[in-house]
Amino acid sequence: MNFSEKRILVTGGTWGIGRAIALGLLDRGIGGLVVAAEETEPNGWEEFESKGASYLHADLGTETEPGELVRRSHELMGGLDGLIHCAGVYLEGNPGDRNAVQIWNETVNIKARGGYLLATEFAKVATDGASFVGITSINAEQSEPDHLAYDPACAALGGVIRAFAVHCAPRLRFNALAPGLIHTRLTEEVAASAEMSDHAAKNIPLQKLGRPEDCVGAALFLLSDDASYITGETIFVDGGIHANQMSREK
Repeated sequence: MNFSEKRILVTGGTWGIGRAIALGLLDRGIGGLVVAAEETEPNGWEEFESKGASYLHADLGTETEPGELVRRSHELMGGLDGLIHCAGVYLEGNPGDRNAVQIWNETVNIKARGGYLLATEFAKVATDGASFVGITSINAEQSEPDHLAYDPACAALGGVIRAFAVHCAPRLRFNALAPGLIHTRLTEEVAASAEMSDHAAKNIPLQKLGRPEDCVGAALFLLSDDASYITGETIFVDGGIHANQMSREK
């Protein structure tokens, strides 16, 4: 996979899976990379900056900033060959003073509506053959308790991706990557508990939590020309959860 002439935007690229993908692109000599997040001072930015990445602040929960982010990235890099939409929030685990409507709006607006607005502008400015990859979740198809906004938001993003894949073919490709239980700050409570980690491992055929780095290869494949005949699809990076009908004691 050759990325030396690719210019790619990664949303949610300062933490977890997005960060791992962004660093993976930099390690493979990406021609141009813009990392976007809500943070004023991005986490560990020195590592990105030393490798030539640019940072843009954006709130994808608004109606205007997703499209503006794509336009700014296109202008900054002189073109756009790919986009990874990884940004998202899981608020049900830590709602603060938000009510159900606020949790729904914030969760869906960032992941699904934000993805729709990013894809809309991407379709206007991206170069022929460009690839859009949305990071959804295994939860887009298999729900669990206390995920009343997060799971529908991921499912909606999957629908957005399939719709754009059909609408924008054959010029552009749109695919989803659906991680399973990956050790990020959103799953820190599970990873920190031996009991919960053991229970999770019993439900995962590969018997371990994933790492953000486990998602990099699949994401880069979907971005690359090696996946030029793949569009409208979802790749599950979940240790086999999607294939597993039900757990059993091991």
